[in-house]
Amino acid sequence: MTPPPTSHRAPEPPTTPQGRRVDESMTLLTSMMERPLDPSYAAAAQRRVDAGLPAATSTRSRTVLVAAVVVGLLLTLGALSLRRPETVSSRARADLVAQIEARRADADARARQVQALQTEIDRAQANALGGEQAALAKRLSALSRSTGSDAVTGPGLTITLDDARKEGGGSADGDPRTQADSDEGRVLSKDLQLVVNGLWEAGAEAIAVNGQRLTSRSAIRFAGEAILVNYRPLTRPYTISAIGNPESLEVEFAESAGGAYLRALEDNYGVRVSTARSDRLTLPGATSLTVRTAAPPTVSTATTSPPPGSTPTGQGSTPQGTPGQSTTHDPTSTTTESAQ
Repeated sequence: MTPPPTSHRAPEPPTTPQGRRVDESMTLLTSMMERPLDPSYAAAAQRRVDAGLPAATSTRSRTVLVAAVVVGLLLTLGALSLRRPETVSSRARADLVAQIEARRADADARARQVQALQTEIDRAQANALGGEQAALAKRLSALSRSTGSDAVTGPGLTITLDDARKEGGGSADGDPRTQADSDEGRVLSKDLQLVVNGLWEAGAEAIAVNGQRLTSRSAIRFAGEAILVNYRPLTRPYTISAIGNPESLEVEFAESAGGAYLRALEDNYGVRVSTARSDRLTLPGATSLTVRTAAPPTVSTATTSPPPGSTPTGQGSTPQGTPGQSTTHDPTSTTTESAQ
């Protein structure tokens, strides 16, 4: 029994005539799928089979192995020839870099030795000035802190400066220092000088730049492409650490000429600036200070009464004008005379 039709529409006539393949119009694709091997290759394979040999040459034959080794050797020689040969200038530059690194390591080791010896000297001074000389020891400690020879710890403010970021500049490495128009966005030694002097003006008690403690004998200056502090080259970014009341220090610095200059650098030239308060900062002591002259204080040991009309001198006092008398230096003049 014939099933009823599922639709009221009449069935459509077939589009392909009887006896014709559906993919007859795709002759090229059909031949590629049914006969992937070229007829000439198929004939050669058939002749090998008729001769009792395999249809194709094995990839494990000696000829293929030798050809692979030769191709690999040629590729290796080509890669080695493309490497930039080491010239005399490159070898000389490598030697100079090695000498600089070795001498810098030696300088750092000697600086640590100086700090260790200074610690021993301070300990010996404290022992020698004990007892009746306690007032003199206290005065010496205050002078050491004011001159920057002792390490100090306390709250403070940290200001970090870095060169302007160059986007799409003319330098392939993107380093502002290697671009022709990079002077405007580069941090200069005078920038650090003005910022440091602004911090002194705002009431900073001690300042260090990238770990280099500033004293009344410090210099911030340019040498080639590097900024020197205490004759030591610094690398960017430049971190200025100042000990003092963080809140008042930040407010006073913002209202000073140094704060206005720093805002101008950031707004007009794109110099990157960041400011952070800290509850605890530790600044190292300066290692470049040298004692040039020293004399023991004049101590009077007389027990008899002074003659009439004379001024008695107590034990441990220092007469005016003797070498034992010393004065402190105002730290606000640290970098005002730094040379470019």
